Amino acid sequence: SLLDQRRASRSRVPLFIINDRPDLARLSHADGVHLGQDDMTVVEARKIVGTTALVGVSTHTMEQARKGVLDGADYLGCGPTFPGQTKQFDSFPGLAFLEQVSTEIRLPAFAIGGITLENLDEVLESGLQRVAVAGAVARSDAPADAARRFQDRLSAASSWQ
Repeated sequence: SLLDQRRASRSRVPLFIINDRPDLARLSHADGVHLGQDDMTVVEARKIVGTTALVGVSTHTMEQARKGVLDGADYLGCGPTFPGQTKQFDSFPGLAFLEQVSTEIRLPAFAIGGITLENLDEVLESGLQRVAVAGAVARSDAPADAARRFQDRLSAASSWQ
């Protein structure tokens, strides 16, 4: 996938993804843009950022995940999995949604929403091997250590599968 190619070409350098604003992603030469369901569509964003930038989209249902694939998204955010402190949601598709995505969708997919080191194993058991975290790192007393622990656990999980 384009996401895997980008990651391989940049070694361990993090990707620069702008949230919600393809115009700013293009102007800042970001690696891509991430869209929510209330933002413009993947197709519209692609017209702004071009074919080499990554375009990701958050999904909360299988219909949205399938649409993301058909619209040409490079990756999906799937959730919210658990209640979190960063954003508030009325419902949580949860682990069952992650399992459905891991079974049906071949795009890189990230579990989003309330992911912590304490529930990471449940997420990995769903079949998804990627996560997006904010609060679990930012609210930690030792953010760098928390990020390193996530990275270590994700690397260990992907190496034995």
